[in-house]
Amino acid sequence: MVSLTVYDGANAIGGNKLYLEENGKGVFLDFGKNFGKYRAFYEEFLKNRDTCGIHDLIHLDLLPKLKIYRPDLIPSDICRRKNDRHLKRGSPK
Repeated sequence: MVSLTVYDGANAIGGNKLYLEENGKGVFLDFGKNFGKYRAFYEEFLKNRDTCGIHDLIHLDLLPKLKIYRPDLIPSDICRRKNDRHLKRGSPK
C-alpha cells in the first residue's frame, strides 16, 4: 500500500515535507523550509549556530525528528547526549 506522510507545511505556504512510501521504501518529494517557524526563533541578524550543524534546527522543531540526516550534519559530541538518540541513522520514523 502507498502512503503519503506530511511532516510539515500542511497549513502553510512553503515548508512542505512530504514522504511517499510503499512496501517499506520511500522518498521525500519535497523538503522545504518553513519560513513562518523560522521567524519565531531567528531574525535578520540572529541566525542558527553553524558549529552545531542541524542540531539546533531539530530541537527547535524546524526540522522533523527523523533518522535520515547524514552523520556529518550533527557534530558527534552533540549526538552523545542521551536525549539525542532519535538522531541516529535508521528508518525515517
